[in-house]
Amino acid sequence: MQNLNKFLVCLDSSTLDEHIIKYSSMIAEIAGCDKVYFVHVAQKNLSSKIKKYFEDKVSEHFTAKCDTEMQIQQGNNAVQILKWSEFKIVDLVIMGIKPKSESTGRHAARLINEAQCSVLLVPPTAKLNLNRVIIPLDFTSSSLTAIQAALNIKEKAGVEVLLHHVYFVPTGYSHTGKSYDDMAAIMDKNKRREYEQFKREHSLDDSKYEVIFELDEDQNPSDNIYEMAKERKADMIIVASRGRTKMASLLKGSTAVNLISYDRDIACLVVKNKSENMGFFEALLKI
Repeated sequence: MQNLNKFLVCLDSSTLDEHIIKYSSMIAEIAGCDKVYFVHVAQKNLSSKIKKYFEDKVSEHFTAKCDTEMQIQQGNNAVQILKWSEFKIVDLVIMGIKPKSESTGRHAARLINEAQCSVLLVPPTAKLNLNRVIIPLDFTSSSLTAIQAALNIKEKAGVEVLLHHVYFVPTGYSHTGKSYDDMAAIMDKNKRREYEQFKREHSLDDSKYEVIFELDEDQNPSDNIYEMAKERKADMIIVASRGRTKMASLLKGSTAVNLISYDRDIACLVVKNKSENMGFFEALLKI
């Protein structure tokens, strides 16, 4: 993981905290992180006893060799995390993601949409090791960013990297006089050709990863991505956000946010280019 020197880890005093601390420790070791801020946002009760409670948890379960700091903040969870991540110029926010029966995922969605830095969502069942990661591939600069992040993890942790491209038969294919299956075969051939061009343009070495092409029959790629990740026993999904120079280009409705809606057990890393997002947070606060 390149240039992930400072983390912010969200703790909420739930049973998930211990797992999040351990998972953050694993990621910090892989990334070679320098500093980790653990932050708990409370509506009230900011006593020193609360801070001591979290400091003891961190001391017990965080084993990575880097500096740590515990902060207790008061207010709205997502707002405080966004402000603190900006103030400390962190490179990665790590937060737990709970099942739909326990949480709406609203705070996670807001962080994905509005944070300048990368965001890592960790479910309670995420494994405390990385063996295989999967990246949705759409031949854009965004997917290239995710691929580069995955290959960096591969270099440091020896993980297996899967690239997954989902394609579909366009509406109105019957006007071409071809059957659905015939058109699906044509789309498959075209997408493989598009991938070869993408690979050449960016000098990608396909000996370092596996590429999977899959027909999406209901035009809901998030389903295919999650199911393929489960089928191939991936430990993490890595998806890159697009640049956000305008409010209209927020990630709402995107693959990254859609993945939160699943009762899932696979961690999801949303990779962002901080240089593309400079100034956005300040503009957001003025709205």
